[in-house]
Amino acid sequence: MRKANNIYTIIMLGLALAACQNNSQQASDEKMKNETKTEMSEQNKDEMKNEDQKADEKEMPEADNKEAKDEKDMTMEETDPTKMADKKMLPNFTAKDQDGNPYTNEDIAKNDATVINLWFTGCSACIEEMDEVNELADELKKEDGVDFVSMCTDVNYDESTKEAYERIIKDKKPTYKALAVDYEGDMKEYLEGIFVYPTTIVVDKNGNIIGDPIEGTLVSEDQQAKLKENIKMAIESSKASK
Repeated sequence: MRKANNIYTIIMLGLALAACQNNSQQASDEKMKNETKTEMSEQNKDEMKNEDQKADEKEMPEADNKEAKDEKDMTMEETDPTKMADKKMLPNFTAKDQDGNPYTNEDIAKNDATVINLWFTGCSACIEEMDEVNELADELKKEDGVDFVSMCTDVNYDESTKEAYERIIKDKKPTYKALAVDYEGDMKEYLEGIFVYPTTIVVDKNGNIIGDPIEGTLVSEDQQAKLKENIKMAIESSKASK
């Protein structure tokens, strides 16, 4: 009887041991399965991340190219006198030269570049530079498509300014058209924004004011160099618009 009990005990222990091993194996398999799922999940995440990164890298050059192109276009517009978005126009005006001949914006359109020297009868610096301006105007007008005129802004103010204008013209004998401009309308508003005399501007054939106004006399080489650069840009602007 005792022997039978021992045999029974051994069998039960064997079954229990087998069950433990089976459970241990199942637990191990389940752990490996879970670990594999985790690893696959992490791997998928990495693959998706890499794919997104590749897609971003593929799109970035196109965006960069567009940005570079936009920047280049903006630079060209800023530097190209024919593409300036904020061009200032010479207002419509009426005037007469020293011989009484009319002069308007239509005369401006006849040349690729027109230099306009602004002055008034009470400006001593304006009057003193006129002899040298004669020489400069003669030199500039030798270039095809370039004209030089002056505009006296206070001729029609009263009788005294008219007399002063006539006296100055008779004395200085300008070799260019010395215009007595009518101080009215849009031209009056424009001239009221001129605070330094003399001031010289350059316009293209379409009436666009090209470059920065040159404030002060045109006597120095630096001032004349600025003037010639504006003339060059005005010619380019006029030709580009044809």
